[in-house]
Amino acid sequence: MQAEVRRIIAIDAHRRRSGRCPVMLHSLGTGESFAIEATTDGFIDVASGTRVRTDASCILLAGNGGVIDIAFDDDIAFSGRDSLSGERFSGRAGGGSSVTIYDDQRADYFQYAIVE
Repeated sequence: MQAEVRRIIAIDAHRRRSGRCPVMLHSLGTGESFAIEATTDGFIDVASGTRVRTDASCILLAGNGGVIDIAFDDDIAFSGRDSLSGERFSGRAGGGSSVTIYDDQRADYFQYAIVE
């Protein structure tokens, strides 16, 4: 899965759990920081220029027609599938200051710190 898709999933998961759109996302694995701009119907990942809209069961990526299915299993767990890569993922986002995303086999994970 592309790094920008993981970022978008982390941003959206945090938004859905906290009710607030972050302004910055820090990748704890790479040390990089990424700006986010809130919009009336979603947000923009500034680094990639991707405009994102969401509905109850998916994340819609404008421009490339990508759809990321996402479902929340309980208070903090979520899972889904990226339609562009076909990859499945799971993760944890409780509305606090971090989001973790796991690959399908849970062999690799990606952690992000959220700034609101």
